[in-house]
Amino acid sequence: MPRFILVKRPRRLIVRTRDGWRLALHRYWKGDGTSRFGPVVLCHGLGANRHDLDAPHREISVAWYLHQRGHDVWVAELRGAGESRRPGWPLSRRLPFDFDEYVHRDIPAIIRFMLDTTSAQGLHWVGHSMGGMLAYAALEHFDHRLFRSVVTIGSPAFTAVKHPAVDQLYRLRFALDLLGWLPMRRLGLLGALFPGITLRTIGPILANVEHMEKRHVRQLAARALFDLPAPLLRQFAEWYGGSAGFSRADRLLDYCANLDRVKAPMLIIAGAGDMLTPLRDLSAVFEAIGSTDKKLLICGREQGFSLDYGHIDMVLGTRARDEVYPHIAGWIEQH
Repeated sequence: MPRFILVKRPRRLIVRTRDGWRLALHRYWKGDGTSRFGPVVLCHGLGANRHDLDAPHREISVAWYLHQRGHDVWVAELRGAGESRRPGWPLSRRLPFDFDEYVHRDIPAIIRFMLDTTSAQGLHWVGHSMGGMLAYAALEHFDHRLFRSVVTIGSPAFTAVKHPAVDQLYRLRFALDLLGWLPMRRLGLLGALFPGITLRTIGPILANVEHMEKRHVRQLAARALFDLPAPLLRQFAEWYGGSAGFSRADRLLDYCANLDRVKAPMLIIAGAGDMLTPLRDLSAVFEAIGSTDKKLLICGREQGFSLDYGHIDMVLGTRARDEVYPHIAGWIEQH
């Protein structure tokens, strides 16, 4: 048994950004200070909230797994997600935002709050999909010594991201100006009513469905999504279409072209069957990363895994706890 107290539920803490957002941080830890490994922040992907990395079912919760191994775990919810609240909530209108506001406002607030609270000199960052992309961007802006280690899971730089289904959605990008927001929350509730249909239709795009269970899909679809603002989606559309590349909205910094600035110890986890973030994209990211301490982990049959992993099943699949989570924990514990 670990020499610390397991908490049944995370403690919710609130951190304020400079522009007034109240971001929710959900901490699995008992007492003062931090663990001997240092604090770990888990950052969700696009359109998701804390349940991306702390699922309602603990057998597919990265947060719970790390907590059981003695880690001080902080599950972040960026602006617009989960229990984070905009300025003036609930009387104020919804405020649109983009990727750059995550980088320049949310991440500094989260890092400063965590380090002040724990008195640690640095932290570990684990990001799924967009959560890992934010780590790339942050490491190009901020002191890399703040990051004791980084783990990205299916986090692209849009060098080779293409999929026929996404191509069809890309053609509809003009609708973003009409909608203002993509109603992911309502779409998720609809998907929760018919988890079998959800798995058969969009499931193969998002995951290796052999790793997904209906009961998990039902809970995740109902609880893990939030509405997406048009500016954020427009950025992703530009990166996908190749008109901008993975860069800041003002085009003053090309994140992809400056990956050599990334010096923190970096573990890049890729799914051999990931249709949203192809292996060739993550291989290019790995080669471009400037860190001398880096590793590319491919989750596939040829590498000894039970199946070829897709995009979300690397964190939410039924076998991820045994096959993927130990690599995440091991990387953190080595650093």
